Amino acid sequence: MPAPFVDEPRATHKDVPLIIRALPEESPRKLNILLAEDNAVNRVLAQKLLQKQGHTVTSVNNGIEAVQLWEQNQSSQFDIILMDVQMPEMDGLQATARIRERELATGAHIPIIAVTAHAMKGDRERCLAAGMDGYITKPINPAELAKAILATVPTGAKIVPGPSDPVVEGSSGSALLARFDGDGELLKELAGIFLQECPKMLDEIRAALAAADAKALEIAAHTLKGSVGNFAMPGPWETAQRLELLAQSGQLAGAPEIFRALEQQIAQFNQILARHTAEPAHQRL
Repeated sequence: MPAPFVDEPRATHKDVPLIIRALPEESPRKLNILLAEDNAVNRVLAQKLLQKQGHTVTSVNNGIEAVQLWEQNQSSQFDIILMDVQMPEMDGLQATARIRERELATGAHIPIIAVTAHAMKGDRERCLAAGMDGYITKPINPAELAKAILATVPTGAKIVPGPSDPVVEGSSGSALLARFDGDGELLKELAGIFLQECPKMLDEIRAALAAADAKALEIAAHTLKGSVGNFAMPGPWETAQRLELLAQSGQLAGAPEIFRALEQQIAQFNQILARHTAEPAHQRL
């Protein structure tokens, strides 16, 4: 396994928005956070926002890497793990169960919060049964995440929930900037990552449709939905979700038509993002 590194996210996709605001600037304690997230856009966004609050963030791409890094750093323990549930190699539930098994020998307990796209009945119970301490659904409400961290970090850490971030219903420059706390450079960086990854994600959907592979289609639509959702664009997000849910049911009738609508929405969406990668931040306000 290539050695993971601190504060420089990498790799590729899969999952929905991870938008995090943790400790406020005046908090006396900054957390050492292990972030397990395989979606490039989600990972960069989460890491950047956490770093703006003064935290140290170490990013990994899947559950295997999360377990291995946790084991290597038990002497200088992480304060908390934010664990995406749906990841390749080893998912978040499996990784958490592995960590809990190994903690039995030491009596230690690191707080783990599940970060998941699923809001199905029983999902919260499954996460808690795997040994997770908290459960947050996506898209993430920063205030709800802060409350979850407050409920799980060791006593003594002071965390004040920030204001809720409403989902932005629009495509103006000011609306997109509001989604990223007015950080034009962060928006530009994430837009560039999405534009680079988007053709590959669309190709994966096309390949799944051509092969009539419902499971592959579900995964591919889920991946695209996750990346689009970071920008709070309800149109393409909802269409990608329709495609994902249809594939999840095992029925592909109507899927090509949904995908054609999605392609049109994504083309318009990409034009908006392209403007943000081409212009200086002060010209986009």
